[in-house]
Amino acid sequence: MGTLGCINDMMRRDKENRELRNRNRERINDTRNRLIEVGKGRELPDMSADSIDHIRKNTVEKERADNDKLFRLKLKFAVIVGVALLLCYVAYVLIIK
Repeated sequence: MGTLGCINDMMRRDKENRELRNRNRERINDTRNRLIEVGKGRELPDMSADSIDHIRKNTVEKERADNDKLFRLKLKFAVIVGVALLLCYVAYVLIIK
C-alpha cells in the first residue's frame, strides 16, 4: 500500500471514530436525562428514628443468626469429613494388616 492508501485509511478511521464519538455522546446524554427523570419522582421516606433503629437491630440479629448457622454447618461438615477419613484409615489398616 502506498502513501495515498495509508492517508485514505487514516481519514476513513478518523471519520468512523468521529461518528462513534457523536453516538457515544448522544447515548451518555440519554442516560443522564433518564437518570435525572428517575430522581425527580422520589420522595424522602416517612420513617422515624425509632423505626430505623428497630430495622437496624433486626438486621444485625439476622446477620448474627445467619453467621451462627453457617458456622454450625461448616462444623458439621468438618466432623463428617473427619469421621469418614478416620473410618477410611481404620479400614485401610485392617485390610493391609
